[in-house]
Amino acid sequence: MNLKQLEDSNHHSVGYGAGSGQVINEVYECPCGNGKVYYEKDDIPGFKSTDISCDCKECNEKYTFGRGTAKEK
Repeated sequence: MNLKQLEDSNHHSVGYGAGSGQVINEVYECPCGNGKVYYEKDDIPGFKSTDISCDCKECNEKYTFGRGTAKEK
């Protein structure tokens, strides 16, 4: 299922010696509507990582989250 996006922001980072890049932050409404799902991606050379978390205990137990999506476990 697709999640409703609530916020979207990108900011420039000078990087850590390998070049500059972007840090992407997005906030979505969780499937039950009582919490939020947070997506953060460091798109910086040498430091590309992604973190997705949900602050709703019930939805964390029931779903696996992707960028703007939730799938039942």
